[in-house]
Amino acid sequence: QVMTGKDGHATVTFYASDAITSFRVFAEGVGGGLAGRQEQVFKSTLPFSMSVKLPIEVSAGDKLLLPLTLSNERDKDLPLTLQASFGDLLKLDGQVGLSGPALGAGKRESIFYPVTVTGTQGKSKVSFKANAGGLTDEFTREVDVVPLGFPQEQVRAGTLTDRNTSTFDLGQAMPGTVNATIKLYPSPVSTITSGLDGLLREPSGCFEQTSSTNYPNVMVLGYLKAADVADPGLVQRAGGLIDKGYNRLVGFETPNKGYEWFGQSPPNEALTAYGILEFIDMKKNYGGVDEDMLVRTVNWLKSRRDGKGGFKLDEKALDSFGRASPEVTAAYITYAVSEAGMVDQFPDELAAQSRRAAETKDPYLLALATNTLLNVPAQVAQGQGAALRLAGMQKADGVFSGADHSITRSGGSNLDIETTSLAALALLKAKNNPDAVRKSVDWLNKNRGGFGEWGTTQATVLALKASTQYALEARATRSAGSVVLLINGRKVGDMPYEAGHRDALEFHDLGAHFQPGSNTIELLHQGNDSLPYSMAVEFRTIKPATDANASIELSTKLDKSTVRMGENVRLTAVVKNRTANGQPMTIARIGLPGGLQFQTWQLKELKEKGIVDQWETRAREVIVYFRDMAPNQTREIPLDLVATVPGDFTGPASTSYLYYTDDLKFWTDGLKVAITK
Repeated sequence: QVMTGKDGHATVTFYASDAITSFRVFAEGVGGGLAGRQEQVFKSTLPFSMSVKLPIEVSAGDKLLLPLTLSNERDKDLPLTLQASFGDLLKLDGQVGLSGPALGAGKRESIFYPVTVTGTQGKSKVSFKANAGGLTDEFTREVDVVPLGFPQEQVRAGTLTDRNTSTFDLGQAMPGTVNATIKLYPSPVSTITSGLDGLLREPSGCFEQTSSTNYPNVMVLGYLKAADVADPGLVQRAGGLIDKGYNRLVGFETPNKGYEWFGQSPPNEALTAYGILEFIDMKKNYGGVDEDMLVRTVNWLKSRRDGKGGFKLDEKALDSFGRASPEVTAAYITYAVSEAGMVDQFPDELAAQSRRAAETKDPYLLALATNTLLNVPAQVAQGQGAALRLAGMQKADGVFSGADHSITRSGGSNLDIETTSLAALALLKAKNNPDAVRKSVDWLNKNRGGFGEWGTTQATVLALKASTQYALEARATRSAGSVVLLINGRKVGDMPYEAGHRDALEFHDLGAHFQPGSNTIELLHQGNDSLPYSMAVEFRTIKPATDANASIELSTKLDKSTVRMGENVRLTAVVKNRTANGQPMTIARIGLPGGLQFQTWQLKELKEKGIVDQWETRAREVIVYFRDMAPNQTREIPLDLVATVPGDFTGPASTSYLYYTDDLKFWTDGLKVAITK
């Protein structure tokens, strides 16, 4: 509130921010019965400044016209000298300069630098320096260069004793696109944290994805506590990530007090049970969980019981097509509440699982029921009998296969990993078949992803729990040792480790040692312990990598191939269910050419209108989610992109797949656009 003097004047003093921008001041008042209003704009400027527009990410072969804008706020001409450099992956195509020998008084002038992306992948440092008669400005930023073509990944995993030899056939890999990473896990902590690293490579837009990148940190703290290991640094890092993850997780609570993938009513029964399990573990190992939230969430889940040993399932809460059966859903929810120590509040549901443990021939259902019984002191004897039945379903290589489906409707290797992990957890609790447990854990070690994860989020979390619990039961103390790496017969790395080493041993940036066609990797180990390991070799090929069994098809199209800088261009993505069956959670990852930028307001509008159920973004990618796809259904996603940097650009390939069957992907070529000045 400002009071004027008798002359009607007042002076107001305030600080502006450090931003070089415009500010708008409003004055409104009443005096003598009359209302008045006035506004004024003032600018915070430097005598001389420059600004640059750079794409965040580009691909090999892109041709850019990088606009450098120079501003002279003085009332006299400024002599100017410029320096520009573009790093190792970008090349300047010709000389550029001002229209005259100096920058005119009060003038703004833009210079366009013609640059070609000559490198294949990596980061290129772009730098501009200007001197205008003693006034200087400087700008430096890294531009990510990502390879063209279709991404491929080959992985190997297992347990290293003395020596291991693996072969990778890269076929016609595009030159310069190969990248390889090899990890070895000398401790349970390295297994957990590497599993988290692998998950962070994937989208994270829904409750379960957020949960599954948070849950491993809870496991880290649980392991350190159970194993009586002191590591303040790791505790602090994991704790900080848990705080951040928890605050995001509770944002998915619906107005009805349960949880749903995107926080929208109605809530999902099974997902809510999974959330309760995580929150209980978080409370036990870290704290900071809202008790009132837990109580109301449990009460909501109790209200969903159907009185027959199962649960009511809202048709809108789960995808109406391809969802988990009532039997699987009831088994999973009862297992979750038993893990959380609350199954005494669900007597009818516990009785139903007791009957199922004696009857079912499905290993996934039996593993859930066995875990549930072994979590109840009065049911341990029956649970041990069920565990013996379960062990009889194990295959010779240690896997528990043949399940019809899981709670997530996963398939293929993801379903086998979920089932085997649950079976291993049950057999560990039963303590009556150590050989079956060891075979299961060995199989899991051989079937992990190249970056430490196991397929989908649900598969990874269950496999991490089984591996961690096995390590706690075994309580083996790791001794010192060393690992030597050879690629195609040449030694490229040697890594010793001390007794009790907790971090993963990692050989990375190995792409330069690979060639098109066949490649051999050898690991030589000296030490008393065996080490689980994983290898990932990533590369690009021109040939599409679409899987013949992919259920979801994707097409992308720009409405014009040439657009002026500052204008919009429409990208239309069409997602289609290729089958006559309904499909569950679906993801489309839409690649954008480097000079085009999505508009956040439009993505919010697409969600509000129900065109997509959720979205997230990356540098040159818009990721959209659909809870379900009806038989033969087609969905169209319109994206109005803004042309921000002139040049010729090719975007990354786009892909679509079922969230819980992420190994069956459909790929489509990257889009091309020419942006003019």
